[in-house]
Amino acid sequence: MKRLGAILTLAALLITMATSFCFADEGLTIKETYPKDGSTGASIENLGVKLYFSEDLTDKKVADLNKGAFQLYDSEGKKLPTRVLYNDNEEGVVLVLLDTNKDKKVKVEGSAEYTLKISKDVTSDEGNTLGKDQEISFKTLNQGTNTMISMGMMVLMIGGMIVITTRSAKKAAEDETRRREEKVNPYKEAKKTGKSVEEIVEKDQKKKAKAARDAAKAAEKKALEEEEYEEEDEINKYRVSQRHSAFAAGSKYAAAKKKAAAQKAKGSKNNSAKKKKKK
Repeated sequence: MKRLGAILTLAALLITMATSFCFADEGLTIKETYPKDGSTGASIENLGVKLYFSEDLTDKKVADLNKGAFQLYDSEGKKLPTRVLYNDNEEGVVLVLLDTNKDKKVKVEGSAEYTLKISKDVTSDEGNTLGKDQEISFKTLNQGTNTMISMGMMVLMIGGMIVITTRSAKKAAEDETRRREEKVNPYKEAKKTGKSVEEIVEKDQKKKAKAARDAAKAAEKKALEEEEYEEEDEINKYRVSQRHSAFAAGSKYAAAKKKAAAQKAKGSKNNSAKKKKKK
């Protein structure tokens, strides 16, 4: 039993040591960059590279050690002034920017290649180093292409506006033409049909008067229908509080029927009395 315990303890110790060696071998690494190495279309404004390290580098002493570890170069290999920024809120994030304030003559060119060189001596707050030199190269946006795209979009927008405006104007013109055609020109109609102007005007007035009468009748009919519907609806709102017989409700038919039944009963009674006297 003691032997088994010793074996298990030794195994756990070996696993712990192996894990420690694995983490020690990993050291400081760059997890991601923006822009990526070999990418194109980088903005010419605020030219720079954002680096994401596996460990934090925000300690002031570490920042002083890493002062010359990041350097930007243009396509001709010329060293450019840089500014290194650390973010206390984001662990392991370092931003390397082109510092145009140091040299006003430096200008970022479109469709040009730039390279950020990172020294192997970059040190983290944990004391780990990068271990080997690394480079990130990228190309800036082609301003000519960007201008062409912007102009193309502008042309499309203007073209779309022209098409919409033209269609609206055409529709308005068609509506105006239709409205004018609806009005009768007595002189043209007289010339066309051979009738007098007075006859054409009289016919047009009769037509308009008939149309007005028809419209008035339709409106009156609709108003009556709505009124009848409202009256029916108003009547249907009322109901009796309790059931009554037809006679109690004042039905003439029920009253006449009751009177006839009473007379019949009276006649039968008289006949019975006469038969008794004869006997």
